[in-house]
Amino acid sequence: MDENTSQNHFEGLPSEPIPEVLFSFYEDRPFKSCTRCGESLSDFPDGYKVSKNFKKGEVIIEYALCMPCVERMLNEASDESKRVLQQFQEERYREDVSGFDDCALCEKTQMTARGEEFGLTGICQGLNMFDSAMICIECMEEMSEVISDETRGKWNRFREENFPGVPGDFEPMPDKPTPVLL
Repeated sequence: MDENTSQNHFEGLPSEPIPEVLFSFYEDRPFKSCTRCGESLSDFPDGYKVSKNFKKGEVIIEYALCMPCVERMLNEASDESKRVLQQFQEERYREDVSGFDDCALCEKTQMTARGEEFGLTGICQGLNMFDSAMICIECMEEMSEVISDETRGKWNRFREENFPGVPGDFEPMPDKPTPVLL
């Protein structure tokens, strides 16, 4: 893709200023650099993705990834994980839902998600947001069930490398649920 095409990636698309809920909780401002590569997010004409996980109103984890890092992380997933995640999302994605109130994959809201636990994601460029979604914990767990151990291991390495202060038992991409024994 040439530079001019990249610069026009969001041209003509509706946008809004990045809402404060996607600001860095720790820095109390919009994210400035990619969590993975450290580069300035304003340097990426194709934008970046901000993700934050919440539990009962508290920020559990947050990060911003430039689109090249998002692409690299997706390419690092196993082929099987890519296939099953794409199928999962195609079957469940709710076209008519956008924003942070309702889960993009089921009928849950922030308030009806188990433990009021959910993730918010925004696709941004500069100080504008072009798309947004909420995913409830139940859907995150279901997605985790379908990914390979290889892909889960790569996510765990990303977490360990970038969030050394996050408790070891916290999983933004939860492990497979433990079967309940009756």
